[in-house]
Amino acid sequence: MSHHSRDNQGFTITELLVSIGIVSVILMVVISNQSVYTNNIALTNLADDISLTISQTQAYGIGVKELSPGSSNFNASFGVTFSLLGSGSNSAYLSFADRNGNEVYDGDWTCPIGGVSECLGKIDIARGNYIESLCVVRTSGADLCDIGRVDISFVRPSTEAQLHFLNADGQSFNPPNMKGTKVVLKSPSGSVRSVVIYQTGQVSVQ
Repeated sequence: MSHHSRDNQGFTITELLVSIGIVSVILMVVISNQSVYTNNIALTNLADDISLTISQTQAYGIGVKELSPGSSNFNASFGVTFSLLGSGSNSAYLSFADRNGNEVYDGDWTCPIGGVSECLGKIDIARGNYIESLCVVRTSGADLCDIGRVDISFVRPSTEAQLHFLNADGQSFNPPNMKGTKVVLKSPSGSVRSVVIYQTGQVSVQ
């Protein structure tokens, strides 16, 4: 009777199942890490987009930009508003033209465009990312992160940011030791990025 050596045998059922299990675990780890990586990249891109929007608004505000093509109106200031109040949204922000010079957005969050509306555009936040909180950045003491809304505008010829805050009750207030504002962004996986806008006009992504 001839006997085959162990070296000539194939996988046993048990070995095959163990191998499939190991490969499945590796694939799950790779897919999970890829998802986290993709979410982090999307959140970083969102922070960069907000930073660029504010920088562009600053350029419009201190430059000579016509309010609308053919309007011959070059007097308006420009700004961006973020709101977590009932009339706002944690998944969008607005760019606006300050027609009346009060340095805040006067209009509906639905962002009607045209006519006498101050809204220039509504930017929706995609991929499940959202604005977690709005903060006052202070020269001393901890940040105040129970803000309901912040309007950021730039008035010609100054490069400094004009910051106007509403508290969680929708009331305007002037926070002490204020040097800037912070927009805190969060992804569905829990990653966090922040965009800080200082009164000096400097914008930083953290």
